[in-house]
Amino acid sequence: MGQTKTAHRRWLCALAVLALCMASIGLAACGNEEERTSGEEGEYIKVGPATYQVQITRLLNPRISPDDAYLRGQPPLTPEEAYLAVFLRITNDGDDPYRPPRDVKVVDTQENEYLPLDATQSGFGLDFGEAIDADGGVAPPPDSPAAEGPTNGALVLFRLKLDSATNNLPLELQIPTGPNSSSTIELDI
Repeated sequence: MGQTKTAHRRWLCALAVLALCMASIGLAACGNEEERTSGEEGEYIKVGPATYQVQITRLLNPRISPDDAYLRGQPPLTPEEAYLAVFLRITNDGDDPYRPPRDVKVVDTQENEYLPLDATQSGFGLDFGEAIDADGGVAPPPDSPAAEGPTNGALVLFRLKLDSATNNLPLELQIPTGPNSSSTIELDI
């Protein structure tokens, strides 16, 4: 009789775990259908016909590897500055080629704004002049250093005041979608 109760309990536990898994899958599927135009790092954010996902954001140290490679061709910093790297993936869900807007910016809590630097000479930088193919094209391109690198994301590089990078947090990545509108991603550094 003891073995029957044990088997019955195991069966009920397995059934409960299965019910929780099915509920989780259902909730996850519902969340994927929702198109968000603002959110946090790691989330899929809709920007016009494209979907952006910030893989990781971090400050770079030009004296260590691989940061020195990411910063190839960049001028030295002053003691009051820092390099901020935003590694992201962009998927073009539209029917036409998509060109990422060059006027993307990082904004701190004091409304200081920073535009991206040209980081293409590193081989990891997002090329704002290069259109992303329609119907599922991605940046970084497959088989590129950025896609094969440790972050699997294209580098968007910013030169900030050190105070913005350490005290005026959180930072936001603002991506224009029109003349007076943008999608926003809160960065986690």
